[in-house]
Amino acid sequence: MSVLHNPLPDPIQGISLPSAAASDRPACRCCGSQRTRSRGKLPDARVFAGTQLSEPLAGGTLYRCLDCRLAFRHPVFSKETYDALYRQASSSTWDEAGRLDQQLVRETLCELLEKGRVLDIGCGTGSLLAPLSSRFNTFGIEINPDAAAVAEQRGVKIMAGDLDALSAVPEEFDAVIACDVIEHVFNPLELVQRMLAKTAAGGYVIISTGNSDAWSWYLAGSRFWYCYLPEHISFVSPAWFQRNAASLNVKVASIREFTYSPHYPLMGKTLRLALMGLFRLSPDLYYRLLPRIKRNNIPVGRGITQDHFIVVLQKQRAGLQ
Repeated sequence: MSVLHNPLPDPIQGISLPSAAASDRPACRCCGSQRTRSRGKLPDARVFAGTQLSEPLAGGTLYRCLDCRLAFRHPVFSKETYDALYRQASSSTWDEAGRLDQQLVRETLCELLEKGRVLDIGCGTGSLLAPLSSRFNTFGIEINPDAAAVAEQRGVKIMAGDLDALSAVPEEFDAVIACDVIEHVFNPLELVQRMLAKTAAGGYVIISTGNSDAWSWYLAGSRFWYCYLPEHISFVSPAWFQRNAASLNVKVASIREFTYSPHYPLMGKTLRLALMGLFRLSPDLYYRLLPRIKRNNIPVGRGITQDHFIVVLQKQRAGLQ
């Protein structure tokens, strides 16, 4: 995940973006419930994964399931469309120095394990696991070929280029990680199941993502900064994991909420909260007040509340509940 800066890279060319199929109030794509509610329209996007598009990507609508609490973008595009966009994006999009979420995931991993085999789903350039390559055997899955090549150079062995190929990986791992990934997939429950299938009994799944139950998200609705990014299509929360723990046969070992951005003083948070409220009321006025150089950035919102969390799931041994 990355805040968009000017100047933007050259537009992605050669990808025809189809219209996403719409429908009246969709069912939840995790639990199938018909009790879903619109949280508002999402904006069309001209930037995907930090790269400018040659034509806009339809934003759709943000919905929330009233039963399992999944929030999700609808409609979405085909997997083939998203895969093509990811492959052509810049390999450095998520390679930010000093990312707090990656630091906290590394700390969590080291608290759980002394050594072992660790697989990073959507590893990018390997920036999360590379600092731990002397302690753990590090592996990754990455769809962007340029990013995967950099990860290999950093000591992260690429096992597959696509999540669909994960089932063909014969090994099991002591920990499987997805940092800032689950929000990119159509069905988060399916992703967790796939991760657990490659986790050794008693091992751990570690997931870091935005918290769709954060009060700032409720305040902003579909104009919250985290769902503004078009590559983000599914949004979970600690409550979502607690609800699904039994069916997944996992123990929720820990949940840690944190503020994604660097901490701001009280005055800074107050100003950002006011700007977030302004964007909620009038995006046009909000952008008119910004300096021109910042008008391609995602809306303000980071750093106000603990809008992210890390969950640790421990895979139970056969016969244990």
